[in-house]
Amino acid sequence: MIFTRLVFIAGCHAVAGFGQMPPSQPPWAKSPKVEIKGTIERVQISQGQGMPYLELKSEKGIQRVMLGSMRYLMEQNFNPKAGSIATVKGFLVNDSIIAQSVSIPAEKVTIQLRDENGVPLWRMGRYGWKEK
Repeated sequence: MIFTRLVFIAGCHAVAGFGQMPPSQPPWAKSPKVEIKGTIERVQISQGQGMPYLELKSEKGIQRVMLGSMRYLMEQNFNPKAGSIATVKGFLVNDSIIAQSVSIPAEKVTIQLRDENGVPLWRMGRYGWKEK
């Protein structure tokens, strides 16, 4: 009986430790890093509409910029407007950009969405792994 309790307690500690492990690199981490500047043509940030994104018109045409978690965007008070000039740093995946950061100088706003390895910052928040 005591052995069973010890095994159960040890197992609980092992499972609890998994929340402290660093996240693995996302698939886009090995994609080319890009930085583009352009005008926001369209903003798709609506709950229930899939991953929020921007359509950014630059010298290369219109590119879709994938943002991330709606909850995280709301927590950061990120509310971009069509017509604003933005600079996006991110990872080029097919014809889209997975945003690492988005800066809108006129609104004095910069949002950091992913770390230098492309790991989403909202996964490192309240309940996930955090670097100390």
